[in-house]
Amino acid sequence: MHDLLHDSLIGLRTRAGEAKVSLPELLARLCGGEVSGYTGLRPHQADPWHVFLVQIAASVLARNPAVDPARPPADADFWRAGLLDLAEGQASAWELVVEDVTKPAFMQHPLVEGVEELRKAFKLKASSPDELDVLVTAKDHDLKIARACATAAEPWLFSLLTYQTTSGFLGQGNYGTVRMNGGFGSRPVISVVRSDAPAARFIEEVGVICSGRRETVTRHGFLDRGLVLCWSRPWQRDDSMCFINELEPFFVEAVRPVRLVSGVDGMFAMGAISKARLIGPKALDSGVLGDPWIPINVADNKKGESALTLAAAGWTPEKLVDLLFEKGFRLMPLQKARSGSGDLLFIGSAIVRGQGTTEGFHSFRVPVPAKVRATLLGAQAAQPLAAFARELLQAAAAAAAALRAALMSMAEGGPEKLDPEKKSIAAWTKQVSAIATHRWNDRFFPTLWQAADPSARESVKSEWKASLVAEVRQALQDAEQRLPTPSARRWRAVTQARGLLEAMLRKAALLPERETRPESEEMEEQAQ
Repeated sequence: MHDLLHDSLIGLRTRAGEAKVSLPELLARLCGGEVSGYTGLRPHQADPWHVFLVQIAASVLARNPAVDPARPPADADFWRAGLLDLAEGQASAWELVVEDVTKPAFMQHPLVEGVEELRKAFKLKASSPDELDVLVTAKDHDLKIARACATAAEPWLFSLLTYQTTSGFLGQGNYGTVRMNGGFGSRPVISVVRSDAPAARFIEEVGVICSGRRETVTRHGFLDRGLVLCWSRPWQRDDSMCFINELEPFFVEAVRPVRLVSGVDGMFAMGAISKARLIGPKALDSGVLGDPWIPINVADNKKGESALTLAAAGWTPEKLVDLLFEKGFRLMPLQKARSGSGDLLFIGSAIVRGQGTTEGFHSFRVPVPAKVRATLLGAQAAQPLAAFARELLQAAAAAAAALRAALMSMAEGGPEKLDPEKKSIAAWTKQVSAIATHRWNDRFFPTLWQAADPSARESVKSEWKASLVAEVRQALQDAEQRLPTPSARRWRAVTQARGLLEAMLRKAALLPERETRPESEEMEEQAQ
């Protein structure tokens, strides 16, 4: 039921309009450059879906060495045969609902004991696709849970795939993907590409990861010919189903015991717990498996190396600079600028996890002009630009610190000594300063790219500092109008805050030496 190999289940957009296609037809259209988007994907599902498509396509091509991976065939029959081969001849592995539970279904392991095992060990997991997908990926007030149609196949397809390939640890018996640093890590997807249009990105990334497959096999002990679709074999759940050395490098996980069942009101998901992670050995918990989309943190004090885990702050300019210029990270080929001409895009996403919670879905998209491409390609040329980037970031950090201190001073009524631990004003201070931070975050990389020409760096730095100063002054001025300060202390609160801001900006060398500020009379007039 709902056969991905033959049924038209996947909605897509092309230049000719919208269409519904099977999975082999989708792969063929991607190879033909026809796909411009999808009609049913939610933002946090887009990258897991893209990664899945590239993984299975690269795995099919690896089993067909006569085909050039740089020019994959736009032939649905070729992909249909290849997908069936990945499933070890089991056509049911590409169906969403399979009544015989001793057979695999899409992202669902076969049950050795059949219906009896389903009845005893499995419980209701989700009655709608977004209930399965959004268990810890969104708050109900932000993205309503259990709103998707339970009878539609496409939402179940995307939710099941996201759940089974990106989940982390969620309590005893609910283990996550081996492709993250521990159970509370994240599985980021990061690339440098010529275009983020679905077809163009698909073709480019298939070619790149196929060219690096041999090195990944050798380095991590994978098989040239092994298991790719982890759900195609039974999992007893009392131990790992298989070990890394039984897999091909672009294997696709199905990390939880789940079965979709068809009922009177549509489909629903049944789930069970397991005593171990799907893939062993247990000692392997760093996430370092040659995943093409995940940079390696080489500055991990505990493990030596580990897969990048995104913090709650998300994709800050500091984090992106460290990645682009490989400070503390080893990049995979997909994250490196490749030779050629034209502009590039530095793109990525991740769901940030914690213990039983999530800090949300974070993504970034940084255009990289053609003039910067050559700089990023050469280590000698890139390092001076990296050092300059950190100078800009230090200036922004100093401006932010000055603004926070000034806001605290004003909120406390101009005290002789600030109390940074005062919780009653911490949230307000954080909220106001975040507005200014977002402004300079958004223009950081356009500013940095102006400095690709070494002769322009001094002027770029001066303009950057001036813009930071203007923004923190404006942010403080806006806060003066909103903060309900008692009239008896207002003059002191405002003047102390402004004076502290200016003093800290000057100490951080963000102000020109001879700059003058408004007279006290003007400050008094503005404060009233």
